[in-house]
Amino acid sequence: MINTENSKYKLIDLRSESEFHKGTIPNSYNVPILDNSAYKKVGIDYKENGRISAIQLASKLVSGEKKQDLIDKWIQAIIKYKITHIFCKRGGLRSSTAQRWLMEENVNVEILKGGYKNYRKKINNLHSRTDNYVGEWTVVGGYTGSRKTKLIKKLSSSIDLEGIAKHRGSTFGSTNEEQPTQQNFENILTQKYLESPPNLILENESRNIGGVVLPGKFYDKMQLSNIVFIESNINDRVNNIYKEYVLSPLENGVKKSKLIQDYKIALMKIRNRLGGDNHKKIRHELEISFNQKDCESRLWIKLLLEKYYDKLYQYKLNILCKNIVFRGDWNSCLYYLNQKKPELIKKTKYFLNYPQYITWKMTNNYTYNYSAFYSLFFKNYHCQEGSSS
Repeated sequence: MINTENSKYKLIDLRSESEFHKGTIPNSYNVPILDNSAYKKVGIDYKENGRISAIQLASKLVSGEKKQDLIDKWIQAIIKYKITHIFCKRGGLRSSTAQRWLMEENVNVEILKGGYKNYRKKINNLHSRTDNYVGEWTVVGGYTGSRKTKLIKKLSSSIDLEGIAKHRGSTFGSTNEEQPTQQNFENILTQKYLESPPNLILENESRNIGGVVLPGKFYDKMQLSNIVFIESNINDRVNNIYKEYVLSPLENGVKKSKLIQDYKIALMKIRNRLGGDNHKKIRHELEISFNQKDCESRLWIKLLLEKYYDKLYQYKLNILCKNIVFRGDWNSCLYYLNQKKPELIKKTKYFLNYPQYITWKMTNNYTYNYSAFYSLFFKNYHCQEGSSS
């Protein structure tokens, strides 16, 4: 199941487990009307014998005690989570059948028109043009180890892209958590964006964050945004990385043997860019460090920054330096971003963003409202399509 922080389920996803795993609407609870096995059988029958035969087969596969058990699960979820909507792939037969069965039990739910396919169409439309995004965005930049993510998490008007991706955005950035699928990453990112105020703050990321990819126009918008740059010396950055990538995992129960193996694999991935000599030296220093009780030696981290990460970031910085509007240490950047007043948009280009602006203006803290959000998303979504800049 896919969920967002501090939220409960708001919809029932009637699709099969495999469809659900590939991508679903955030806050959805999966109780499939046809499980993987049944869905596959019905699909084959549809191709070979047509629609009527497939419907008849589905009715046989979900009947008697199995049907009643399914209805009971839906009702339990509806009551427990106060669910008001159900959906399938297109809002068609699976949804209408479930709705009818529930109505026979005096339980009323609405069907999301167009289902998941329509939802994904709206997602793709939003991310098809940079001018579909509203407000002035700010990107937090800085060399590796300057605690950009920690600063992002201190700001209420930010989106933690690495948090959504469950990856820290570098070759060494994998976590113990499984990354979301590409569709789920885009779905959660879009929800977070629509819940955020117009003066959005993001971390300066590459387009690829581990195994997931930022939508192209979303990334393009970031590249056009103002940058607040954290100044941090290399010794501080080495210490920050040591705490996050060595001490923290060890304190949280990750075995030293696994950690060094993971880092050796990561090193091997960038061997060609490092060069053979640099790779050999950094690997040697890594082994020295992990042979110590608390892995005190940090020379391998410093070498990795100097020989690889700082060079990569300097290249990126040469391109984006014209966008820098503020430089300072970590606390100065935090203070600057906290003092910056949101430039609220009085004339929104798209109706979808209007309640976003009003809620932010009135409360300065978006409260998730499922009914209003999805009603607007599915019924009143006005967003240009195309590949404009």
